[in-house]
This record gives sequence, C-alpha cells and structure tokens, in this order.
Amino acid sequence: MIQGVEVRELQSQLGADGVDVELWRPDDLDGPPLQANYYYLFPGVVQAWTLRHQAAERIVCLQGMIKLVLCDRREDSPSRDEVVELHLGEFRPREVVVPPGVLRGWKAVGGSSAVILLALVGESGESTRLDREKAGVDYDWDIVMQ
Repeated sequence: MIQGVEVRELQSQLGADGVDVELWRPDDLDGPPLQANYYYLFPGVVQAWTLRHQAAERIVCLQGMIKLVLCDRREDSPSRDEVVELHLGEFRPREVVVPPGVLRGWKAVGGSSAVILLALVGESGESTRLDREKAGVDYDWDIVMQ
C-alpha cells in the first residue's frame, strides 16, 4: 500500500425506509474541508491523472462503482512509483484518503454511471492534470482485474 493512503470501510444501517451510510464525524477530518465536489462519471469513462500539491483528497463513491488507481510520485516516499488499484462504490462502501503528491485516476466500472464525492482537506486545492504520457504511470485501464 502507498504510504499515507488510508482506506476506511463505511458503516451503514439498513432499515425499513432505506440505508443510512455515515461519511464523517468531526474527529474524522483533519480540519474543515477546503471544498467538496461531486463528479458524475459515465460508464467506462476514465478520468486520469490528477496530482494535488497541498491538499489531501477524501474520495467516496456514492452511486455505482469505480476503480480508483493511485501512483506515488513523492520524491522522498518509500513507496515511490508504487501503483495501487482499489474498488469502491455502492457494493463496497469505502472512503479513500489520498495524500498530496500521489497521482489519482478513476474509471466507472460496471454498467452504470458513478457519482463520486471528493472533499479536499489541506492548505490549497491547487492541482495539476496530467495526460497519460506526462503521468508516465505503467497502468492499462483496459485490464479487467479478477
């Protein structure tokens, strides 16, 4: 696992009226979020690569399923250049915290769109978008992991 990446299984309560999934309590966050966005990703679409410079990304897939791929680009990290693939979404409710300096990409998997909640915590939400060539990550989005 990439150093500093946190994966937390989200707790849910099934009731007669639906499902309640708890995202955060005050002690779960390292300060107030800088911003929070949601992304609506069409089936099979890849959105890669994003690099945050000073903020951690807190990622939750609210609807559908995504394949989240991370690559450590931090110079002084013992996990430098390590690539990790995680699946999360309605069938695997989890939150993934991605520290600054780790590249992030995601793909909606399965037959439906995915809705992704992204909250930024840190000093600045500044980011850089890199295409496949500039990112230089040895990862094939077409591979189906079993």
